[in-house]
Amino acid sequence: MKIRLCFIAILLCLPLWQAAGQSRFSDGQASAQRPSPYQPSLTCSPAPCVLPPTLASEGTSWVGFAPTAANPHRPGQLIVGSEDGNCGEFTQLGFHVSNDGGSTWSTTCMGFLNEFGKTWDPGGSPLVGYDLNGSAYIAGYYQWNDNLIYNSVVGLEKSTDGVTWSTPISALGTGSSEISYVSLAVDQSAGSPYANTVYVLGVNDGPVQVLVSRSRDGGTTWNTAQVAADEPHQSTAEYDPSLVVGKDGTVYAAWMHCVQLGEQFCANNTDYMVFSKSSDGGATWSYPRLAIAVHEVPGQCGCLPFGVIPNTNVATLNTPALGVDNSGGPYAGRLYASLYEWTGTQMRVVIIHSTDGGTTWSKPVPVAPRGETHDQFFPWLSVSPTGLVGVSWFDRRNDPANVDYQAYAAISSDGGESFRPNVQLTTAFSNPYDTGYNVDFNFLGYYAGNTWDGPNYFVAAWMDTSDGISSQDYIGGIRLH
Repeated sequence: MKIRLCFIAILLCLPLWQAAGQSRFSDGQASAQRPSPYQPSLTCSPAPCVLPPTLASEGTSWVGFAPTAANPHRPGQLIVGSEDGNCGEFTQLGFHVSNDGGSTWSTTCMGFLNEFGKTWDPGGSPLVGYDLNGSAYIAGYYQWNDNLIYNSVVGLEKSTDGVTWSTPISALGTGSSEISYVSLAVDQSAGSPYANTVYVLGVNDGPVQVLVSRSRDGGTTWNTAQVAADEPHQSTAEYDPSLVVGKDGTVYAAWMHCVQLGEQFCANNTDYMVFSKSSDGGATWSYPRLAIAVHEVPGQCGCLPFGVIPNTNVATLNTPALGVDNSGGPYAGRLYASLYEWTGTQMRVVIIHSTDGGTTWSKPVPVAPRGETHDQFFPWLSVSPTGLVGVSWFDRRNDPANVDYQAYAAISSDGGESFRPNVQLTTAFSNPYDTGYNVDFNFLGYYAGNTWDGPNYFVAAWMDTSDGISSQDYIGGIRLH
């Protein structure tokens, strides 16, 4: 099924950018099933301008998460992952593909996984990626629960056209433990000795280990290596991982580490972003280093760990989304991470960077003006082929009550030292209570996403509740030239 939607193009002109052009996201007809809150699109000229938001997911049930990838082999082909209630009771992983730059979308739901003598249900934490040949990869954790025994693995499917998908196979996990908090990256550098290698990272909960599995044959076979492990006597947690690959094939990993303290998940409400890397294609990894310590929102508990968005009961994890400059520009090789920090009064999105391969990291740089006092959360980061750093996040600055949010973005052209004026990606407000998630608390997922479709299109995806019925995945962004 495909869906088209009318939308509005919000015009924005920034004096540092020039040239004109039309929006990549083309006009469409309003969906009879889900009426659009937007009006017919306006001419998007001159550039830069905001790409008109469009609905990527389908249906009326809850949709959460929004990781995003663009096909380097075919400009305009995009994929957004979701935990999708429209897929069915036992199949919760839905992926939305566009072949025309975001104008129309089709959805595929991951199938059941039959391995280790069991049938595994697609559970959540969607992952997406493309290799240099244009093959798409979708993945997420699969679960098996019987007689209070809970196990999980990471399942993966592949497609060469975005339409037909392979039978799911396990990419990480032995079938007798629980894999959670996962990430995926693909080596897209033609000059890398490990080009097209697919990497999947996850946390094994018993015993606690950070593991990376890699495939060099397009996802057919996998080899697993340990990145880090907790000491048996420690009461610690590892979660919220991120992966990225440099143009020389170096693989970089980051995740959050904290010390558990009773029902309060992280002692002193403090997370520690730790960092490791591999220069041999994921076979061996450096000893994890501390990059930054950040405070989480106070008032955590065992039912809603990792921080709760103020004025809500919605949990938000703090994923340190990694990016690396693979261009030949003045900041080539620079590493970046986006995350949020609790200032004592608000959630604030910040960027840190490293110029020495992750050995040391800069002080945090806010992406929003320092005078902003409203909450910012769910940040993600990606670096363009020319070295621009794009960040997107959820922002409450236009709601005096500090409840409703909108999608925002910002671009840095000086290696993350500063950011150009913030760009509002949508005029529609989303109430975090209108998720449609039918349990005792509301839930948007653990992360959103963004990517670069070539050097001029910064494409962002977010979980949007503006229809007042349920959360859905929308996609928009910024056209530079």
